[in-house]
Amino acid sequence: MVSDFLSTSIEQFQSDCMQLCEQHYPTVHNRGMRENHLGKALCRRILHTLSDANIQATITQCQNEDKLSQPVFHIQTSSFSVWVIAHRLLSANLARRQALINTIKETKERLTGDHPHHLVLVADHWFDRSKASKEIPAWWLGQLPRNAVDYLNDGIRLQAVEIGLPEQLAALSLTEGHHALHHPLRRDNHQKTVYKYILLTSHYVL
Repeated sequence: MVSDFLSTSIEQFQSDCMQLCEQHYPTVHNRGMRENHLGKALCRRILHTLSDANIQATITQCQNEDKLSQPVFHIQTSSFSVWVIAHRLLSANLARRQALINTIKETKERLTGDHPHHLVLVADHWFDRSKASKEIPAWWLGQLPRNAVDYLNDGIRLQAVEIGLPEQLAALSLTEGHHALHHPLRRDNHQKTVYKYILLTSHYVL
């Protein structure tokens, strides 16, 4: 049931993301949304979905005691918790990827209580010409997306990776997660997908 709520929220969040980008980041020359914009917008959508199901929830932003660059939000109900980590892939290099892994490790250490915990990751990225940038979809999914030709038609030749995010998370005992790529931006009167901007989401049961 919780997974259904989160899937619905992520699906509807794409519309929120499109509006945010149109209002605050209107050109392809920007470098993506700030982590707080991403995280808070997704949390608002999750809270709205839970409210529609008559589930009361509270949200807190975890203190950044360890100077983590990624904000962590905790949505708590009487029967489960959702941890949302927002990550800005301003750079696609290995250090930025490892920063996300480190934040996930820190978040796991915060878990208390015997109720179910869910982890939601959200990130975005504007493709550049670097090899690291072109690796992001394969890294996030653990494999190249099936529609790689769509990216190629937008001038992006995707690259494979040796180790993907799902494999890295498996080393943290996180398995059977759902990873997805989204492209909420449109051009030509909303008729054509902008593949140069990518929204990435993932969901795990902790």
